[in-house]
Amino acid sequence: MKKLGLLFTIGLVLFFVSCDTEQFGENELDATNLKNSEEDAEKDGCETGFAICAPEISACFLDEGFNRWGWTIGPVASWNGNHTYRIYAGAGQCDTSKGEVAGKVILNYFNGVAQVDFIAEDGYVFKETHLYIGNDQFPMQRRGNREVPTVAPGQYPYKHGNLDNVAMDSYTVDGLSGDVYLIAHSVVCIDLD
Repeated sequence: MKKLGLLFTIGLVLFFVSCDTEQFGENELDATNLKNSEEDAEKDGCETGFAICAPEISACFLDEGFNRWGWTIGPVASWNGNHTYRIYAGAGQCDTSKGEVAGKVILNYFNGVAQVDFIAEDGYVFKETHLYIGNDQFPMQRRGNREVPTVAPGQYPYKHGNLDNVAMDSYTVDGLSGDVYLIAHSVVCIDLD
């Protein structure tokens, strides 16, 4: 009976240690990347911004178990043509009432090719943009010998840094098929010119 109790205790400890370690690793990476990005943006008078659509096709990262705010949009079918999404800057916790509309993202997805345009509202500019578009709800990141989902903008496959305060930025992504998901992140600044 003592052996059974000892085995149970060891198994319970291993279960909690492995779950906590796994979860801490993903959340720590996201929190660290977010903190550095937001600290740099705040120093320049900028905010982080994410595109959002209607609630039925947008999912808040927080609701999906991640440790940061932002939205994934989709699935979007290729035959649907043009889609326009608002960019909310500073909408912490996915609360749009905390943020401001600072731009829009226009997605034209047809025949395996996506054209994605980030367009700033008057009075705003982009310092950086990051884009994920693919068949999975979130981009994947290698962690050891396996892949795990991530929402850290620095891990998105398409990115333009040091944009020098532009009002528009574009991406063309080909080789896509079927329904896709989109995450559009930007560092949005007030246009001082």
